[in-house]
Amino acid sequence: MGVCTGRGIRFARSISSCATSAARSSGLNRIALDVEFVPAAKFRDFSLSGFTTRIKAVATGQADFALTSAVYLIAAQTEAASHLPVRFVAVAHQRNPIVGVVRDDSGLRTPADLGGARAARWSIPWFTQEYAGALDYLGLRAPQIVDVPGELDEALGSREIDVIPTWMDMTLYHADAGFAVRAIPLDIPVYTTGLVAADRVPADVVGRMREAFLAGHELQRRRPELGLAGFRRCFPDVSEEHARANWAVYAPSAFDGGAPGTMDADRWRDTVAHVAKTHGLSRFPGELVCRPELLAGAVERIAA
Repeated sequence: MGVCTGRGIRFARSISSCATSAARSSGLNRIALDVEFVPAAKFRDFSLSGFTTRIKAVATGQADFALTSAVYLIAAQTEAASHLPVRFVAVAHQRNPIVGVVRDDSGLRTPADLGGARAARWSIPWFTQEYAGALDYLGLRAPQIVDVPGELDEALGSREIDVIPTWMDMTLYHADAGFAVRAIPLDIPVYTTGLVAADRVPADVVGRMREAFLAGHELQRRRPELGLAGFRRCFPDVSEEHARANWAVYAPSAFDGGAPGTMDADRWRDTVAHVAKTHGLSRFPGELVCRPELLAGAVERIAA
C-alpha cells in the first residue's frame, strides 16, 4: 500500500489497487500524509508461510501499511506466537471470494453440486485447503483432492478433475481455456483481504490512511476511470480490460453489508475460527488481528 513515515509497500496487483489509485488520482493525499509507494515484498514461495512475507516486512519496519489477506496475517501471527505487531485497520473483501471453476457442460451449478467432486491441488496448494474449508463451512461433503502438477486448464478439459479452486478475481486466467467454463462462488461470510498497519503507526495516521482507503473505494465506484488510469500507470502490462473485469468481480465483495472497509467484531471472530480450523493455525482473540477501536460501533462512537 503506502507509507506515512518515509517508507511503504506498493500494493500487489489486485483490483483493490484500483480503488487506492482512485484515491491518489483525485488528490486524496490532501489528508496530509507523505505517502511513498515502493515495491511489494516478494513472496518467498507459494506455501501459506511463503505468502506471509509482506506482513513480516511491515512488522520489521520495511513499511507501515500493506494490502494483504487475513489468512496470511493469522499464519504470520501463529509463527510469531501472538507477538506480531501488525493488525487490520480496514477490510476489503467482506466475504470470502473462493470459487470452484468448472466446465460449463459439467452439470455442476451450485455449491451443493461441488461436494465430493474432484478438485485440483495445484502450485498454490492452500487455495485447495481454502476451498475445502468453505465446503465444510457450508456443511457439504469434502472434495476428492487430485494433485495437478501441470496445466490446470488441460486437466479440467480432459476431465481429470472437476473443479479448479481459486479466488474469484483469478477466474479470468481461465477464460481462454479453449472450452467454456463457469465459476461457482461458495460465498461464505468471512473476511478475506484488507489494509493492515504496523502497531507502531499512531492512531491518527492510521485513521487518515483508512479514510483515504475508504474514500478511494467510493470514488472508484462513482468514477472508475480515475482508478483505472492510476493503476495502469503503475502496472502498464495489465490491460484496461483485465483491470475492469477484476473490479467487476471484486466490487460485490467489497460493498457487501455496508460501507467498504467496515469491520465487525462478530465476523472477525468467525473469520479467525474458520481460518484456524481450515489451515491448522492458532486461534487468536480479535484484538490480535484488528485494531478494536476501528470496529463497527467503536468508529461510530468516536465520530459522534
